[in-house]
Amino acid sequence: MSLTPNETAAILPLAIPAVAACLIPIASLDRDQSTQKWIRAAIFAIAIIALGASFWYTTRIWGSGMQPSYRYLSLDRLAQFAAIFVQISAVYAVLQLWDHLHHEGWVKGEILALLLFSVVGMMLFAATSNLVLMFLALELFSIPLYALTAIVRVRTKAFEGGVKYFLTGAVASSCFLMGIVLLYGMTGSFDLNVIAQSLAKGVLDPLALLGAALLLMGFVFKVSAAPFHQWTPDAYEAAPHPIAGFMSVATKGIAIIALIRVFGAHLVPIAEIGSRAQTAFAALAVITLIIGNLAALSQTNFKRMLAYSSISHAGYLLLGFVAGTTEAHQAILFYLCSYLLMNLGAFGLLSAFGLVGDDTQFRDMRGLGWKRPGIGVAATICFLSLAGIPPTAGFIGKYLLFKELILQGHVVLAIIAIVASLVSVAYYLKPIIAMYMEPPKEDSEPVIAPFAGATVLVSGVLIIVLGLIPGRLLDGLVKPSIIQVQGGAADAEVEVVEISLEELSPNQLKDSF
Repeated sequence: MSLTPNETAAILPLAIPAVAACLIPIASLDRDQSTQKWIRAAIFAIAIIALGASFWYTTRIWGSGMQPSYRYLSLDRLAQFAAIFVQISAVYAVLQLWDHLHHEGWVKGEILALLLFSVVGMMLFAATSNLVLMFLALELFSIPLYALTAIVRVRTKAFEGGVKYFLTGAVASSCFLMGIVLLYGMTGSFDLNVIAQSLAKGVLDPLALLGAALLLMGFVFKVSAAPFHQWTPDAYEAAPHPIAGFMSVATKGIAIIALIRVFGAHLVPIAEIGSRAQTAFAALAVITLIIGNLAALSQTNFKRMLAYSSISHAGYLLLGFVAGTTEAHQAILFYLCSYLLMNLGAFGLLSAFGLVGDDTQFRDMRGLGWKRPGIGVAATICFLSLAGIPPTAGFIGKYLLFKELILQGHVVLAIIAIVASLVSVAYYLKPIIAMYMEPPKEDSEPVIAPFAGATVLVSGVLIIVLGLIPGRLLDGLVKPSIIQVQGGAADAEVEVVEISLEELSPNQLKDSF
């Protein structure tokens, strides 16, 4: 079978990391002590080269203006944004893993292979409008993350966190799949365009509403929004620091981007779904902001604080869906870009300071800001940006979201979000106080972590740059990525065919794809 250049362009950004993920376990089979350092360098080089090549090819597609597709895989502007977002997150994680694994004294090639498989699944998840393919992509990026959470088997918390993540993830996947089944039963198709057009005709069946609600539950779990957030602190605490950072950014980000495609562009424009979805998003956002911020205040463990912080940021992102405009969706994508820098910089601080295993309490960070002043300052910028302090990228992201909320008449929600942001300052100051205002441990020595340190420094610089010059990112990457939701599926004409299970033949099932 020969592929056209357009089809090849759609497949290649996903194929490159997939091939690398298959090569890394083969390269790491050699256990000879004399070649261990070379093998370690080789598998990390394969991962970085694969991610770099995929990123380079995706940016070339973006620059050319192409939107290639292959069957149910469509690499449109939103999918290209998602791919770039995930690729950068993965590069951060791989660079931090180099130092983190060195400090812990073990190297496993499968950790990079699983990470790359997860990257492929995330890119596919955001690049399809077929619900069955979307579910398969969901499992492709989720199952490696379950394994990565529990990969350090000598730690009891690793097993506990991995099992909790797996069990709650299985329930969420079941809800997602049941939602797909109900929507297929109501419309006879797995394609989002056909589903949206079919549901826009006539009175909406309650089963269709239930299907959309179950679909939303699956997304909300991946976003770590309350009340589906219970797995988050244990999973983040159990996972290696760079993997926890990757999960907090890439998983949340890709779920939000897919939410924009599924709900923002297809289901919300349907009036009966849109009004109910807006109420659901508002309730979820408020509950998430309250639980995330209040729980973070009482934490003494740095990673658990960042986990609850991640939950609260899910609340801010969901507020963009309450506003529901194109500008609000653009604000969501900008917020995700700033969140990538802020959170991966914050998690990278642990590896940059050489804090491994269970050394993640605030007391373990005492005085380290003076021993590594550059990293300390960059990390401080990350924390201030997470709190929304100007002139950082985090402030601009929150400003864009809150402004759109107010313009759409949701003033009370905007006030709640602003108060939540003010509360968050209290717990983001904890690591800053530990780094600069508490005496260092007597036995603490500066560690060498060039790559992890570099990621923190780069994050700090870019956060300030985006805070001062947000227009370049907004105009160059964010605004072209958003699907225009005005005049969407609700206005389209389609012939709705009623079917029953008894009349459904295998050929009809095949055609529904």
